[in-house]
Amino acid sequence: MEAPADIMNIIVMVIVGGIAGTLAARIMRGTNFGLIINVLLGIAGAIVGGFLFNLVGLTPGKNIVKVVSDTFGVNLPQNIVGMIVSATVGAIIIIWLFGMLKGRRNRS
Repeated sequence: MEAPADIMNIIVMVIVGGIAGTLAARIMRGTNFGLIINVLLGIAGAIVGGFLFNLVGLTPGKNIVKVVSDTFGVNLPQNIVGMIVSATVGAIIIIWLFGMLKGRRNRS
């Protein structure tokens, strides 16, 4: 009976990946790469961002949730906000690294 939970995890992963990939693409390029690439970029970014945030011992999104709650009285789920923040940061790093590699390759 684990199938519905697994399906929900996949749906959340795709939604968070799409949001994070789109945010990262817009921040770094001012445009996006298309839905599928944004989702894949966001999922890869979640791996990179999650690793980096765990490495430094930070909980992404914690202060964002507190500010929104204090300012607007809206209670956001910290885990979703944290996932979006860490995936976006990771995706930005991936885009930046690919840009550096692409620039280095063009100079050769």
